[in-house]
This record gives sequence, C-alpha cells and structure tokens, in this order.
Amino acid sequence: MIQTHNLTRRFGDTMAVEELTLEVSEGEVFGFLGPNGAGKTTTVRMLTSLIAPTSGTAVVNGYRVGQDDINIRRTVGILTETPGLYDGLSAERNLQIYASLYEVKDIAGQVERYLRMLGLWERRHDAAAMLSKG
Repeated sequence: MIQTHNLTRRFGDTMAVEELTLEVSEGEVFGFLGPNGAGKTTTVRMLTSLIAPTSGTAVVNGYRVGQDDINIRRTVGILTETPGLYDGLSAERNLQIYASLYEVKDIAGQVERYLRMLGLWERRHDAAAMLSKG
C-alpha cells in the first residue's frame, strides 16, 4: 500500500516532483511512465526512503517516509536501470555496506552465507566491476 499527499522534491531551483498525491492499494500493480526528467526515479527514491521529500507525506506499507525508513527498506525492494554497486569495491564489501544500511544482524555471517549460496565465495575479494551483472 502506498499513499502520498502533496509529495514534493526540489533540487535547488529545479522542481523534480510537484505535489504528487496518489494511492496504490495492496495487491494493485502500478507503474510510473513518462519522459526523462518527469520525476519517476525521484519519486521511487522518495518512496523507498533513499532521498527525503522537500515537503508532503508518503506512507509505504503502513510506514511513514522520514520516520520509519528502516522498516520501509526492509519491506520494499527496487531494481533500478543501473545496479547500485560500488564497482571499485569487492563483492564482499558491497554486501557489507548494504547489510549495514538495512541493519542486518550478523553481517559477516550473512554476507558469507549469501556469497557461498551464489557460488561467489572464492571471488569475494574481486572488484564488483569484474563480476557479471547478467
């Protein structure tokens, strides 16, 4: 469930999203369509608490953006056009960074578990740029 009321985001003098009000019910499929610069990515980043709105409110799965950000990140996943990896860092370090953002308990154990599960344990020190993203 997603609810927004007058959700707005400015970058300096640029209005990226202006007073977006919408409601998406549980189980409903919803997509953002529009040309470059229409505010699609900015809206998704606000709804997933990756950036803060300039004004307005948003509630995602019962959690308010700006107040319950960790819970939002735990219940929502996004797949962006460009992977959010630090190419110069190792696969292991990338996972450690993201695990800390989501307050994962036993980061070292969880990172090892997933690297082994994905068959990447032997390549854990390789830079992310050297791994296939396909």
